[in-house]
Amino acid sequence: MDINLILSAQTLSLAPQLQRSELINGLFVVKNVPQKTYLRVTPEQWIVLQQFEKPQTVPVVLGTAIGERFCTPLDEFYELILKALRANVLHEPDTVTDPVKAYEWHWTVRPKVLEKPLAILFAVGLAMSLTFRPSLPTSPIDWAAGILLVSASLTFASFLKASLVRGAGGEVYRPQWRWAAVPPYFSVDTHDAVMLTADERLTIGIVVPAILSTGAGIAAWHRPGLAFFSLIALIVSLRPIFGGRFIGLIHVGSKRSLSDAEHSHIFPPNSSPDGRIKMLRRALSQPTTWVRMAYGAFWTLAALYWGARLGEIPPWTLEFWQRNGLRVAVCILGSLVALGAGYLAWEIFHLARERARARRDTFRLWHRRWFGSKHILLDEPNRIRLLTSSAVLSGLTPPQRHELSVAMVERRYGFWTALPEHGDTPTRVSLIVSGKVSVRREMPSGRTVQVQVLSEGDFIGLHDLADPKFPHYRFRTRTPVVLLTLDREAAEDLIVRRVPRAALADMLLKAPFLRRIPLCQNWHRQAIDRFARLSSITSYDKGAPILNQGQTVEIFFVIFQGDAKVIQNGRVVATLRAGEFFGEIGLLQNSAPNASVVAHNNTRCLSIPRTELLRFVTHNYTVALELERVSSERLGRPIFPLKTGDFRPI
Repeated sequence: MDINLILSAQTLSLAPQLQRSELINGLFVVKNVPQKTYLRVTPEQWIVLQQFEKPQTVPVVLGTAIGERFCTPLDEFYELILKALRANVLHEPDTVTDPVKAYEWHWTVRPKVLEKPLAILFAVGLAMSLTFRPSLPTSPIDWAAGILLVSASLTFASFLKASLVRGAGGEVYRPQWRWAAVPPYFSVDTHDAVMLTADERLTIGIVVPAILSTGAGIAAWHRPGLAFFSLIALIVSLRPIFGGRFIGLIHVGSKRSLSDAEHSHIFPPNSSPDGRIKMLRRALSQPTTWVRMAYGAFWTLAALYWGARLGEIPPWTLEFWQRNGLRVAVCILGSLVALGAGYLAWEIFHLARERARARRDTFRLWHRRWFGSKHILLDEPNRIRLLTSSAVLSGLTPPQRHELSVAMVERRYGFWTALPEHGDTPTRVSLIVSGKVSVRREMPSGRTVQVQVLSEGDFIGLHDLADPKFPHYRFRTRTPVVLLTLDREAAEDLIVRRVPRAALADMLLKAPFLRRIPLCQNWHRQAIDRFARLSSITSYDKGAPILNQGQTVEIFFVIFQGDAKVIQNGRVVATLRAGEFFGEIGLLQNSAPNASVVAHNNTRCLSIPRTELLRFVTHNYTVALELERVSSERLGRPIFPLKTGDFRPI
């Protein structure tokens, strides 16, 4: 699954034969009937999926969702798309797959008929198991008969479940004997029960425990040695983890369950340490999580109780608890502590691994810049590769790049070395092969300030052409540097005449600036270059309004140089400096801003129109996630989904 392709360019549509359940526990269950696949979605998520009734790309749907204010949180949105694809609810148009045929099950029983009888059987079976003390099997006959009883109970329960599912209008799949199971029994796939109502699912979910408890109770009354395996099967079927029957009943009774897009994530950013912490918080906010934990403790006590009943001292006596009470408490608390410690250790491992990878990459880059430059080989193939990867030269043809590589000469400079031949009156143009170069600009006051730090792949010596209004730039190395250089006159013929002047401004001024600001730290380099091409540099006089309170937001701004004042109701509330941005909340919420922004000192902004920004954001999920995160932090609440009162209408 190519996630980047799916989320940026691939056309998707809803599968043709979908069936949707009624709203159960706050969720719809959507079924692809031919493929027999299911997807649990919230009503808000279903609105998103309905946008694919006509073939659409994911960016188009996301743009519509933002513009019409029904967008879900973006991590949930992208997870929903991938889960819908995996469940065949979404697919590529004209996709052909082999259908899964339902079995023609002829026996039907309406769940309403057996709702109370099954509950009574379950209760009576448990009561008989408590009243008549079971024992370990003492003979081969007891062993064989006990296993046969469990096999018969599971077989009858499967038959009854299939009949109830068909009686409620669901489908039955793949009836078969499971000979490899212990014990062997007849099995039927009744997953279609998820499409039924809550009461019907409760009835179907209690079938297996009811039949097993009834068999265990009758066996304990008639022949205690036969009840052992039935009790084991009952305890296993009611387990609190790994798909136990009772856990399903807990979720059926909840008011709001988690959808498939809110757990077991497959969208990579959701599997990061931050994503897993967010998922943990979401799970802990669900009442069913705490019910499951309480049930787990109760199940552990019940299992210990049944185990103790097989011993010499009955568990209901004071003597038993005097001997074993501390052990039982330690066992339960120890299991909870071990579970929490295991989860914490797993999360710490993932966090440490992510941090170690980032530190390793940073160290390798640092080591290569300071100590590895002597080993850099700049032969013809490596030069061509470097020139091909340069965004400035992306428009040149291969012969033109070859001509440029032949003309360029290798030069090396040490740490903190001035490069005057690239500065105010440049006589050389260079491509940085390794190292970092500081870019300083002379301000109108005569003071020089650092405005950029350039690194591998950037050009120096052309800034006077890229920024003719402010041509006085100076360069100094910050690490040992390896350059490929050529004379400025040769560069005029081989680069300047072949590269549009706008592209020089994009790649020499905007892209290096964007790579260093916090907003773009997690963006792909291609996304940064694309944003640089889409944006334009606008200068503002001191006191000039950039954004007006209460007016329609049509432009997104990033402070490129200087600073600006944020004014709300006539009072200055904040100062924005280079690298900070504004206007995104109004654009994402399709609302009017609640403050004005006024230029202050030497203010220049990168600006991008609303339509271009939304198109750019929807095609780059890393950009969208970062913009959502920062905007939510500024608002003090999640920006998506929008609710009444979250925005001022335009």
